[in-house]
Amino acid sequence: MASLYSVARNNGKAWKISLSDGEKRVVISLGKMPKKTAELCLSMIEQIAAANAAGQSYSVEVATWTQSIGDDLHAKLVNAGLLRQRQRRTLGTFIADYIEERTDWKPSTRSAFRTAMKKMLAFFGKDIPLASVTAEQCHKFKAEMLRKHSQGSVAKHIERGRSLFRAAEKRKLITENPFADVVAGRRTNPDTKYFVTEEETQALLGACNSPKQRLIIALARYGGLRCPSELTGLKWSEVNWERNRFIVHSPKTEGQGKAKRIEPIFKELYPFFREAFETAPEGIDRVYPEITAKKSLGSFITKVATRAGIVLWEKPFNNMRSTRATELINEGYPAHIVNEWMGHTEAVAMAHYRQSTGKAADKFFEQAATENTATSKAVAKTVAEHAGKGCCGVEVENSDFVTTSFISTTCNESGYSAKRAKKAQMTPTGIEPVPRP
Repeated sequence: MASLYSVARNNGKAWKISLSDGEKRVVISLGKMPKKTAELCLSMIEQIAAANAAGQSYSVEVATWTQSIGDDLHAKLVNAGLLRQRQRRTLGTFIADYIEERTDWKPSTRSAFRTAMKKMLAFFGKDIPLASVTAEQCHKFKAEMLRKHSQGSVAKHIERGRSLFRAAEKRKLITENPFADVVAGRRTNPDTKYFVTEEETQALLGACNSPKQRLIIALARYGGLRCPSELTGLKWSEVNWERNRFIVHSPKTEGQGKAKRIEPIFKELYPFFREAFETAPEGIDRVYPEITAKKSLGSFITKVATRAGIVLWEKPFNNMRSTRATELINEGYPAHIVNEWMGHTEAVAMAHYRQSTGKAADKFFEQAATENTATSKAVAKTVAEHAGKGCCGVEVENSDFVTTSFISTTCNESGYSAKRAKKAQMTPTGIEPVPRP
């Protein structure tokens, strides 16, 4: 039988649990905490004592609670004979358990997390106690990763490491997150951005061997689809030819409540979409039944680029999507409409997709230069018209100083300046001040 009671302290109220099995009595000190928390501890301890007496296993609720409590309380329950000594969790075992319990992750997320964890285990060692990982070691881990990988990749590894130890902190397996003050840094690398020109796109399309291959390139470059993930859900039954639009299923944004979106069949995309539709086998609704989320299109695009005789840029499909997102904005479509079509937010678009340098900005540099040329010609014409005139429009002798149009115009429109010009032309009276020699 267990009972809960409070003890007055100078700085507040502390709670204790008295536990008796009929032969001996044990007091477990809980310390300061809200009454509801103390009552929860009482309930859990009563269930633990009852299960131990009956030789039964703990319920899921009790087992979860015993894992979540801190080491201090756990040690008190061990001393009271209620629990066994807690085995120290190692980094390797915690990573395995954490990945296994994240049933909400998609396969791609699980794979990416495992990749980051392998690098952590290679650096820290799988047998290191979880609570022994220090902030200093985490900073060294980042420095080591920067020597081997790009800034963008390292940022993702740091963020995943921080989330792992945040989970351990919530479970009270550690007192603080050693990755808390390790700055992840920029996740995007502007050097990998590449604007895919129309000439390069046509070369790739011309090197494809079938309508379905051409449609992959067209969907990436003219539709801005994520490849291969957004190809897997495409269905012919979800293409509206009358209204020129189709449904895109997006596994990446499904967890954000945006499992699908509607996208227009752009005029550049239409002929390739139609060609693939007319040659598609009957009775098969999926456009690409052979493509899965795990399938890589890297070898496909590499072979196509080789046949096209072009040097393939980094992140080929991502940059085709980035090019299209940039292109649509440059063509004057509202940003919020483009974001809806592409399936990303404005913040993500600015960080990962919009391009403002290189080929993406060339036409704007040319436009700016053309406007400057026109303005320069207009200014030159105005200067020529006013050359040889003073600021009031009166003829003056030529000098090294060029009177500009804006000075002449401003002064000529001023009545005050006109009076000064008139005064300067008055006949001398002979009583004017004589300048000193």
